Amino acid sequence: MKKSKVYRKWLISLVSLAVLSVGCSSGQIKTGPIKAAEVFDNVLPGEILEGEVAQKVPLTKPAPKDKNVHHVRFDITNKAFKVDEDVYFAAWPFGGDLPGPTMRVKEGDKIIFTMANRTETEQSMAIGMPMPHSIDFHSAMVNPEDKYRSIAPGETLRFEYVAHYPGVFMYHCGTPMVLEHLINGMYGAVIVEPKNGYEDKVDHEWVLVQSELYLKKEKGEKYYVSDVEAAKAKKPNYVVFNGQFNRHIQEPLKAKAGDRIRLFVLNTGVSDTSSFHVIGNIFDKVYLDGNHKNKLVGMQTVLLGASSGAIVEFVIPEPGNYVFVDHEFADASMGAMGMIIAE
Repeated sequence: MKKSKVYRKWLISLVSLAVLSVGCSSGQIKTGPIKAAEVFDNVLPGEILEGEVAQKVPLTKPAPKDKNVHHVRFDITNKAFKVDEDVYFAAWPFGGDLPGPTMRVKEGDKIIFTMANRTETEQSMAIGMPMPHSIDFHSAMVNPEDKYRSIAPGETLRFEYVAHYPGVFMYHCGTPMVLEHLINGMYGAVIVEPKNGYEDKVDHEWVLVQSELYLKKEKGEKYYVSDVEAAKAKKPNYVVFNGQFNRHIQEPLKAKAGDRIRLFVLNTGVSDTSSFHVIGNIFDKVYLDGNHKNKLVGMQTVLLGASSGAIVEFVIPEPGNYVFVDHEFADASMGAMGMIIAE
């Protein structure tokens, strides 16, 4: 009887050890306790955009090596942006920019995030209406009912999360109707670097955020506004990189022959795919979703669904103009086009 009990205990211990081994070898993330979000009934003092890891597109610099806790702030306003010649869009941006700022951190870093809803300020009300907003980080593993709650105009939200997985992630407003908030420019990118860094050193890094714009303008109005019905029908006026029609044709990215390039590409949608391609080149390394474990080589085009990201790397073979496009050429004709000039 005693031998039987000992055997059962030994067997249970062995099975438990095996289960734990499978859990560890599968690469599952172990999360600890997460502090509940805080909501303040006023706009806390601070700037619309704060934090050294928050940067405006297309530029990006590496995450700080000596820090693993980052304070970041993206406030929400109403602001007009130039999309095309004589086309100014009354958007609802994060951090005062379209697309919103890129946040770049390292795998395992903690982000303490603050966001105030400033849509009731006099400047914001001159362009749009006060309304509730929220933020949804695809780079986070949190309770969305707590962290991604909507806040009213004049309120401030604060919460924290740990960036457990490396990648190129989207963030966006998740307040219903989500489609309406997205087509009003409420999106941006988060880059989470692998804990041990990237495989290769590069000469240039840029962020390209692709998005669809559905715009209309009523007679006598100063600004274009979003067209919800056109968005439901998936009929955009513009498909753009970094917020403007042919932005990087007019503001080309510059490199030299022989330079190694790393592009962080994010398709925010809101509803269509992107077939990202650089004319005259082949991607020698592609990391799907920006995760170094999802590696492909020798790719001509990278297919990205709505909210999907990737890192693409390649070498400029010789001097010339290297045009990058969404190879779905209806999209390229609507503005999803740019250029790298190699001198």
